[in-house]
Amino acid sequence: MPVALITGGASLIGEGIAGVLARDGWDVVISDIKTDTAQMVADKFAGKAGNAPKLTVANLDVTDMAEVTRVVDETAAAFGGIDALINLAGGGRGIGIPQHDFADAPPEWWNRMVSINLIGLLNVTNAVLKHMIPARKGGIVSITARRGLQGGPRAAVYSGCKAATIVFSQSLAQEVGPHGIRVNTVAPGDTPARWKTGDHVKPTRSPLGDHTRPEHIGEAVAFLLSEKANHITGSCLDVSGGVALH
Repeated sequence: MPVALITGGASLIGEGIAGVLARDGWDVVISDIKTDTAQMVADKFAGKAGNAPKLTVANLDVTDMAEVTRVVDETAAAFGGIDALINLAGGGRGIGIPQHDFADAPPEWWNRMVSINLIGLLNVTNAVLKHMIPARKGGIVSITARRGLQGGPRAAVYSGCKAATIVFSQSLAQEVGPHGIRVNTVAPGDTPARWKTGDHVKPTRSPLGDHTRPEHIGEAVAFLLSEKANHITGSCLDVSGGVALH
């Protein structure tokens, strides 16, 4: 079976992606700093599909390059390689940073935002490519956000990180395409999250009359990793239901 490594896999979006990939016959490594929740995700889908994919958990802080290298190398050794990387670790309020005007933000806020959302993505991607390039195959899908397509008030650094993810992926797609590796991004709409409470619970409705669900993101990721998308690279797939028209 092909193996996929998900960062930030303990999130609801991670759960949606893991469930769809497991359904489609992928072995999935769910990595996160919240290993208890990641294990809950793994247990939810383990053994549910007829071909019984493996869902395992790895403790991973994407900002720690030594830890990233260890987890990636151990995953590749255990499964005989890594066929797909889904970069999901990140967020804004979900990592403890409130919405704010940039002029009022202390440097530690934007340093943390950039470290997790962008540097962490670079760390894991770099480590995984060291296995994908010799194998001459692989797929990378990074989860950006509608704020990376439009920008938004009180989210300047977050929007900048997500926009950078899109352009980084476009550039990388051109570098690694000759090695048989495809690189794409998915931009969700307003999606439910474990951290959302109170006023945050009700997501923005799209022109389709519904909010973006974690399974929507999972289906998009599965498509981009499938043979049906074998001529798609450097793309950003908008899965906001029409909220992020751009």
